[in-house]
Amino acid sequence: MLITLVAVLSVVAQAPAALPPQGPVSVLIAPPDATGAPSHIVEFAQGHLAEQLESRGLRVIRIENVTRKLPAARRRALLRCKRTEAPCLKWLGTASKAEVVLVTELDLKSGGYRAGVRSHLAKDGTLIAKHFADDVPQDTLLDALTQALDVVVPDTQRALRGLPPAPPIDDVPPPTRPAPRPSVKDVPPPTEVAAPPLVETAPAVATKSSARRWAWLPAAGGVALAGVGTVFYLKAKDRYDTLEQATVDAPVRDSKALVSEGKQAQTVSRVTLGLGAAGLIAGAVMFLWPDDAPAQAVPSAAVSSGGAMVGLSGTWP
Repeated sequence: MLITLVAVLSVVAQAPAALPPQGPVSVLIAPPDATGAPSHIVEFAQGHLAEQLESRGLRVIRIENVTRKLPAARRRALLRCKRTEAPCLKWLGTASKAEVVLVTELDLKSGGYRAGVRSHLAKDGTLIAKHFADDVPQDTLLDALTQALDVVVPDTQRALRGLPPAPPIDDVPPPTRPAPRPSVKDVPPPTEVAAPPLVETAPAVATKSSARRWAWLPAAGGVALAGVGTVFYLKAKDRYDTLEQATVDAPVRDSKALVSEGKQAQTVSRVTLGLGAAGLIAGAVMFLWPDDAPAQAVPSAAVSSGGAMVGLSGTWP
């Protein structure tokens, strides 16, 4: 019996220690401690932190995804708890099932923002790392939060996952000795190599787009039509104002004719303004059309017993 107990204890003593959890560290971005900061600044800061954490390989959990599943009363209590106290941090960690609770601080003061982040262990609220900067201008606020993550994230990953494993010795290549320099007497004299003859080639010049040369036509037509449409619009407005100013004491003569003329002017105005806009758009498209590819033509000739043949082959603009 004693021998069996000793054997069991020896096996337990030789068992490997529990390994730390693998995979990316899960981080809950808690509601920030913001004093005096506008709401849109807080939203930008929270979104920036989420992007930066994901780019560093952490698994981000947003607070809105956690509170969406909670009843209204519990949601309000969770959002209002003090993020500087351990019970609040443990509650946030339990609700989100995260390993780390990240709290942002944005405190607006007379000289600028006090900006930074704190990382806490979710299971008991213990502070892991923090970094803050004072008197931060609003235009550099996101840069200050990025610098804070540069300090807090490595310390947090090291606390939860430990140091990265060292590479095995077998994988490290042995140091190589530099090759000895040859002496002057071992260097052969340079040999002269004739330079190849220069062949001048004409550079391929891209021809301008044929559509761009005629872009002014639809543009000019569009301007003219827009002017005509404006004239008819003013005419229709004049008829409408005449009918609006009519009263019982001063009635308008032949009001039906005024209404007919106003409708006709309004229709012509809409049509011409639409055509004018289409002409301007067509002119802009033709002006922005890419240049035509350069022409690449190769002459060829052939002689046979029955005669001769000369031709050109290639691409044309």
